[in-house]
Amino acid sequence: MSRDRQRARTRRELVSAALRLVQQGRTPSVTEVADAADVSRRTAYRYFPSAEQLMTEALLEGMRTDVEREIDGGATADDDMGARVDRLVDALHHLTVDKEHLLRQMIRLTIDRGPVAPGAPPRPSRRIEYVEQALAPLRSEMSATQYERLAHAMAVVVGIEARIVLSDICGLDDEAILDTERWAAQALLTAALSER
Repeated sequence: MSRDRQRARTRRELVSAALRLVQQGRTPSVTEVADAADVSRRTAYRYFPSAEQLMTEALLEGMRTDVEREIDGGATADDDMGARVDRLVDALHHLTVDKEHLLRQMIRLTIDRGPVAPGAPPRPSRRIEYVEQALAPLRSEMSATQYERLAHAMAVVVGIEARIVLSDICGLDDEAILDTERWAAQALLTAALSER
């Protein structure tokens, strides 16, 4: 197993253990989560320097299946990419509205943690996974470079950072934020499809 895959697996084990403990009504420390995940305490603190960061990520992980289900919901045999992208935007918009305080906290914790030490995992994000889930039918229709560029560009126009810009800087309300995110995502899709 590659080091990156091992790191990802260790992070998932810690987050899963934290979520289990939270679902039992507990507010565990990083040490308690490390013990529950059977991961060394030192390793756990490398991944999560604070219990606050670990709890934030665990609570967001609890939303994962809801977002995935919303992205795939309503899919039909003749589902077009525009509809898939709209569902992606809607799912991430609902997540950012429902969990805005947690997502803003995740950003703050990421910024406050300073430079990432060599070998320490960067801030995780499921956003790329969600984008790739929505764009999956295009993977075989585009070059790897085109597909990756579209996925990365799409990740910029959805999610909490996009919401912060559209809300805090542009002063848009929820309806205008959703409309702008849909427009931007569809514009990116159209541009990428025209390059095929």
